[in-house]
Amino acid sequence: MTGAALGMPDQLANESLADYKQRFQTQLALIEAEEQRQLAAEAARLQVEAAATAKKQRLQAEADVDTQARRKEAQDLLQRHEAANIERLKFWHFQPSNGDDATPEEQHKEFMAKFMTRLVYTCDHLQSELANLQRALRNHKAQHEDATPALDARVQDLEKVPPRPEAGESSSAPSARQLEERVDHVVAMLGDISAFAAPATISQPFDVLDTKISQQ
Repeated sequence: MTGAALGMPDQLANESLADYKQRFQTQLALIEAEEQRQLAAEAARLQVEAAATAKKQRLQAEADVDTQARRKEAQDLLQRHEAANIERLKFWHFQPSNGDDATPEEQHKEFMAKFMTRLVYTCDHLQSELANLQRALRNHKAQHEDATPALDARVQDLEKVPPRPEAGESSSAPSARQLEERVDHVVAMLGDISAFAAPATISQPFDVLDTKISQQ
């Protein structure tokens, strides 16, 4: 039987039904093989990405552990110095004996001892607060880094959206504008992430220290 008699799609002239079936099955086999190849390539790509992500997370975790260890060592050393300084300042305090009044020099030492002691405690408090700011900044940055790939994927999806057939200015123009606005919105969000600054939690006199932490 000929294709003209059967009316089979794409059947060649004078091609038998058996030959047509064989050619059709061969094409199906090629399509299935290509589909399996693409699936395998996609699986391999995802596996490579997962391995790279796991390695990055492992290296980041190791770096965080090392940073925390060095920070703790520095903090312990600072606390020992603070304790030694406070102990040394105790000898500057005036100890009245036999009703004697403090001399101007002793009064000055007493004032400086109290001032330095308060300064040491204030610095210790600020150091603790700055450490809290650093942790909050790292957490906030990590959250945005996790969200960035999803935003990038969304941008790519939006860019791949095919334009609608132009049936007139009234039907096609609003769709194009909406797509541009959505892309601009996502890009603006990414810009806000790159310019992120941690909120200040220290009073006005320590804004400079807060700015340094935010820029890390």
